[in-house]
Amino acid sequence: MKPTWTVRPASREEIDGFIQSHYLHRWPGIVVGKLALQDDQKLLGCVVFALPPRETCRRYSVQCAWELARLYLLDEAPKNSETWMLSRALNWVSRTRPEVQCVISYADPSAGHLGTIYKAGNWISDGRTDQERKSPRVDYAHPETGKLYSRRKHVPAGIIPVRVPRVSKFRYVYWLDGTHEVRRQRAAA
Repeated sequence: MKPTWTVRPASREEIDGFIQSHYLHRWPGIVVGKLALQDDQKLLGCVVFALPPRETCRRYSVQCAWELARLYLLDEAPKNSETWMLSRALNWVSRTRPEVQCVISYADPSAGHLGTIYKAGNWISDGRTDQERKSPRVDYAHPETGKLYSRRKHVPAGIIPVRVPRVSKFRYVYWLDGTHEVRRQRAAA
């Protein structure tokens, strides 16, 4: 018998193990939505939405945008499970939070992510982060452990960090305001 999968709202406690297993190992700043993928037996993964930086709403000329901040599925999940879950997660946002006009996400090439799940889900590629910046951004690495800090003020006292150029991420957007398909076709032309 084939298991039945559901995507449902989840508590922070239920999915914390997935977030700790995610390559970033931490929760995003301002969480606005948490969903779990569950089969008949157990949880298989999660999606976490967060508020993006203020610049995102300005960039897309919207009042309300969300960021897909974390997506994690167990390795035992079959091929295409991420895209399947992401589709249901976007439907959930559209149904329960109609004020959200678009969802953005990033694929981090330094973690081997190229945006394959977004391409498979017909998200619109919107360039790379930092492509408009005049000066490159850097992270600060502990000289012995290599642990990265995004801001100099986060480096523990007494440590002289090494500046490491930040890898530019791929940016993707999915419109929930009924204009996605038209915008996607325009972007592809």
